[in-house]
Amino acid sequence: MIDHNAPLVLPSAGDALTARLIERAGFPAYQIGGFAMVAAMHAVPDIDLEQFGEKHARAREIVEASDLPVLIDGDDGYGDVKNVTRTVRSYEAIGASALFIEDQKPPKRCGHMPGKEVVASEFMEQKIRAAVAARDDPDFFLLARTDARQPHGPATR
Repeated sequence: MIDHNAPLVLPSAGDALTARLIERAGFPAYQIGGFAMVAAMHAVPDIDLEQFGEKHARAREIVEASDLPVLIDGDDGYGDVKNVTRTVRSYEAIGASALFIEDQKPPKRCGHMPGKEVVASEFMEQKIRAAVAARDDPDFFLLARTDARQPHGPATR
């Protein structure tokens, strides 16, 4: 999909209706972002009010509404490596095509909000390795995102 859709534009669906509208609009894929989902659920930003169970249940409803490939926001994987393993397996099982996890410490916040802290890079590396090992389908796309710029400044070479 990436090879044939550059740049790949992924509108965000916070609910099943939006996923269906994205599909009807002709997009090749979409994402379920934490901000859109939590805003649709509670009308507040994604400030770590809900956890894996609530987000997974909502993501399942959204995925069932559209046949398009979907990238799901997996937050920080909801804990350590065992939680990342569960997160990857569970989202893959409901039909997600891709998942991203981030390196924030709890309580996590939307990536664009101030006040974030990140885990040690060695811990994040363990989580990424766990995610890769947990997937059944080698084509299940995994992304890792860092939120280190806000707390640590831009990278230097």
